[in-house]
Parts: sequence; structure tokens; C-alpha cells
Amino acid sequence: MGRATPISRWTAVLGAVAVTAALAQAPLTATAQTAPPSPSPSETVSPSPSPSVAPTPSPTPTGTPPTVAVYGHYRTPWDTDPKIYRVQTDGTVTPLSREQWRAAGSPPVDVAPVSYARTSWSPRVYALITWPHADDDRAVDKVIALSRTSLERVGSPTGRVLGHVPTTRYFRYQSGPRDLYARTPDGATKKLTATERRAAGSPSPTSTIAGGWYRAAWSPDVRFVRPDGSHRRITAAEYRRVGKPQVSRPPTVYAKTAWSPVVYGLVTWPTSPSDRSVDTVARLSAADFARAGRPKTTIRPRIPGDSFVRLSTGPTIFHRMGGTLTPVSAAQWTQAGAPNIRTVAPAKPTYIRDILLVNKSHPLPSSFGNGLRPALTKAWSMMRADAREEGISLSIISGFRSYSSQRSVFASKVRQHGRAEAERRSARPGYSEHQTGLAIDVNSISQSWGNTRAGRWVAANAHRYGFIVRYPKGKEHITGYRWEPWHLRHVGTSTAAHLKRTGLTLDEYLGVTSRY
Repeated sequence: MGRATPISRWTAVLGAVAVTAALAQAPLTATAQTAPPSPSPSETVSPSPSPSVAPTPSPTPTGTPPTVAVYGHYRTPWDTDPKIYRVQTDGTVTPLSREQWRAAGSPPVDVAPVSYARTSWSPRVYALITWPHADDDRAVDKVIALSRTSLERVGSPTGRVLGHVPTTRYFRYQSGPRDLYARTPDGATKKLTATERRAAGSPSPTSTIAGGWYRAAWSPDVRFVRPDGSHRRITAAEYRRVGKPQVSRPPTVYAKTAWSPVVYGLVTWPTSPSDRSVDTVARLSAADFARAGRPKTTIRPRIPGDSFVRLSTGPTIFHRMGGTLTPVSAAQWTQAGAPNIRTVAPAKPTYIRDILLVNKSHPLPSSFGNGLRPALTKAWSMMRADAREEGISLSIISGFRSYSSQRSVFASKVRQHGRAEAERRSARPGYSEHQTGLAIDVNSISQSWGNTRAGRWVAANAHRYGFIVRYPKGKEHITGYRWEPWHLRHVGTSTAAHLKRTGLTLDEYLGVTSRY
């Protein structure tokens, strides 16, 4: 720009002061040829003593720094109503309002030197701005990611491709120390390839950020964990787009209670290397547990997020975790710390020990059910085939019944036997196990069928296929229904075998009453 730099002007002033001081202290007979050389600002002048003039010490420059001045006023080339930036000789940049600029005398405004650049992995163009405070100043002071409109105003430059855009930061995630990430000035984050690292000058990470990419041992799902611990599942396509970063296993404790075989994964989405707070409690299926490698499981009296309740229909204490209830004894409740017990209404539908419960105390919604369940039909096919091999013929005479179908059945029983007797023989609509799709009536609805060869075979073998005789003989005071040797309920082989061995009804096993 043809202007002398502030530093060079200050040097010239110091030199003139030194020369004047030297001339004032030289002997009167000295000539220009014999005058001592001008001292530098850091030197002390010591002239030769004169017999007629007492020597006077030379003044020492104080070294006062140069005065900060305004070097220029600038604007950016893409703004239609541009801000004006005042740049001082010490590098200070101050945005001015129009009023402030006019108050300063409306000084000339130059366009700031700008270059345009982008990275090899993104079409985003950045403006690299210099706010000059000296004639040779070319340092980049600010980097802006240009919008499409701003880019069009400066002629849509493509920008030169840089391995490193100034102000880009490099870091690692806690989950993947092998991966290096670049965070560009617009806040975008990119996992760098080996080639991109070299192009950027092989930078070292300035920090390691909490979070990153994690996958639980039992799940194929990858989750991205933010530094605050929040997390979200990402799709396989997203994972590929972000460069398939290194994935770690989150710290996990496997735990269960003494009264239930269910295993829970207590997952920490870590916000620091030492973070072990439980963020997610995952209920693991048998398949999940196997995929996790059948890890060591601890027995705990409590699971994070659990509670203890009583149902308004009975006195049993239940441990509630999610939507599942498990009956516990008073001793087990005490071992858990005797926590507060709330009395709650039964859910519709009610699940206890993972078993769908329907009886006179626990109804279903009227819209529940749409047919026999696949688990039942598969078990039934096996049982019928095995019975046939022993010369026993089994058939289903009643399967799934909707709410409206049960209403008709119950009304018929009331007309035939009166209401009191009907309620020993049939369920009110909404209270029938047939609506679950997990109950069937086989061969006959006569109690005498239970004493036939087929009836005795079913009573002896149904548990092998996951069935129980739901309303056994002598248990009407518990189940609310008279003996029905033909009514089978599918509960799974482990539960059916347990009930067969113990002689418990399903109501007793689940700790519930059955009365309207």
C-alpha cells in the first residue's frame, strides 16, 4: 500500500533523537568530520572530556512502545450491506456500525484480502480472510464457511484444495484411539483416511473427546455416544458414510435377581475413562445372552429402574422391571432393602414372570387378540403327532375366541345354567384365555373325557410340549373354575414342567387371585 510500517517509523524517530543528543554534548571545537558516530538506541553516549566543559551523561532512551494506531478499514467482498471492520496496528479488529464509521470521519474502506479453499472430502468452500495490520501481513485471521448465496456473489470460486484448512481442529474419540478426526471451521466432523492425514501434515490430536462409537456385546446395532452421554442408534448406511470408525464395547455389568432367571445388561455410555454410571438397562433374551458370550452374571437385590408393587387384586409383593412383574417373598423384599411398596391396578394385559395372565381378576382389552399364536400351533402339531403314534387321536374343538365370540358363549351358558353356575363353567367376555390365542379345548367338553385314555395321556404328557391343564381337579377355589381336563394353556416347556412337578396352578405360580 506504500505506507511505512509503524515499527520502521518508530526506529527513525529514535535515531533522530540520538543524533541530536550527541551533537549537543560534543566539544565546541569538534567538526563534522571529527564528530562521534550516532549511538544506537541501546547505547549510552560517553563523549571525550573537555577541560573547559564538565562532562554531562548522555540520556538513555526510555524504550516506550509505539502508539497503537488505526491501520485501515475493511469489508468482506460477499456482503451486500457489509460490516466495516477497523484494524489497528496491534492486530485488534473491531466491527463498526455505520454510525461509528461516520463518527470516525467516514474513512476509506478496502476489501479485505481473501482466498478460497476447500478440503478434498467436501465441496464446502471456505473464505480465508486476512485483516492486514502491516504492509507484509498475509496471515489468515478468520475462516468462514460460505453459504451458496455468498459464494455466488464472489463468482462461485471452487477454491483450491487444501490438506489443512486453517482453524481446523484434530481430535480422537474415547472409543477409537486409532482414528483421527478433523473438525472444520463450520463444525463438520470427518474421520480422516491415511491419505488425508498425510495431506494435512500428519497432525497430532489436540484432545480426546468423550463418547464415540459403541456396540453392546449382544447387539449388531452401533450407537454414537455424544460427549454428554446421550446416544442414538445409527444405520448401517450411516456407519459406512462416516468411514466405518473403530467401535468399542461399552462398559457393561451383567446382573440378575435371586428370584428371576432374567439377565440384564447394565450399560454405561462413558463420558470419561472412569465413568461407570448405568445409562441403559437392557433385558437380555437367552439368544442375546449367548451372543454376549454367556458372561459372568452377578446376583443383585435390585436392578436400576425397578420398583416393588402390590396389585389391587391381591396381597402378593411383586418386583416390577419394565412391564414385567415377578412375585417375591417377604424375605426377598427385605433383602432388597425393604423398599417402598405401591399398590397399583393390574395392567391390561398383565404379564407376570413373562407369562400373559388372564383370570377372573385380570381381564384383557376387548380389542386384544387375532388368532392362535404360532408357538401354540407348533407345539400342538408335535403333541398331536406323538399322540397319534401311540394310537391316540387329538383334535381342537375350540381355539381362538374374540371378545364378541366369548360374549355369545357366556350368554348361552347363563341361559342354560343360570349366572352363578355359568361363571363356574365359562368366562365373562374379556376374561377368557381363549382370547389370548394361547388356549385350546381338545376332543370333548365333558369331564368324563378326563378319565379316557386320551384324557389321561394329555394330563400325563402335555407339559412336554409346553401345555398345562389350566383348571385342574380340586383347584376350583384357586382358579375359579371347575375341572376342565380339555382346556389346555400354552406356557412354554420350562414353566409347564415346573407346574407339573410342583402341582401348582398357574395362579399360584404367579401369585394372584382369581375372583370377580
